Amino acid sequence: MTSLSKDELFRILSNSRRRQILYFLHRADEPISLKQLAAMVAARENETPVEDVTDEERQRVYISLYQTHLPKLESAGLVRYDEEERSVSLVSDVATRGFFWMQSEDGRSWSKYYGALGILGWVLILGLWAGLPVFSLLSWAAVAIFVSTALVVLVLAQYLLEEQSGAPPDAFEALVE
Repeated sequence: MTSLSKDELFRILSNSRRRQILYFLHRADEPISLKQLAAMVAARENETPVEDVTDEERQRVYISLYQTHLPKLESAGLVRYDEEERSVSLVSDVATRGFFWMQSEDGRSWSKYYGALGILGWVLILGLWAGLPVFSLLSWAAVAIFVSTALVVLVLAQYLLEEQSGAPPDAFEALVE
């Protein structure tokens, strides 16, 4: 994974064409031909559909991407340009993890924990409501206390782990701090 400082990252992202390159590559999730990428960027800049981009508009963007923007993104470790195939792709780390500067380093997917807690809560509620034998030992208050306490513990664990790792919970804060 590339390790850009925030200043380097801002310098790279200061140009709208470079932001568009990253955006289109991230959306495509596969290599894109330089010609196709130039047409997509030209379409965005001219506010027209890709099919309506003229050869002149595409060529102007193509040259700019080839000579300036792709070399900068490649030297920053964000994209890979295959000279032989004339195709561009995100480097594997950026492609698999998304835009790395917005991700926490521990790689936890907290949504899985919250989802599991939600499912467990509904199982308890439905089991109690249906009067199943095992669940009849529980009271509605016990289920409510368990689920709310588990939720507080989960939120606290996420907060403490993010504080410990130094990864701010908000992606925007990660860029501007």
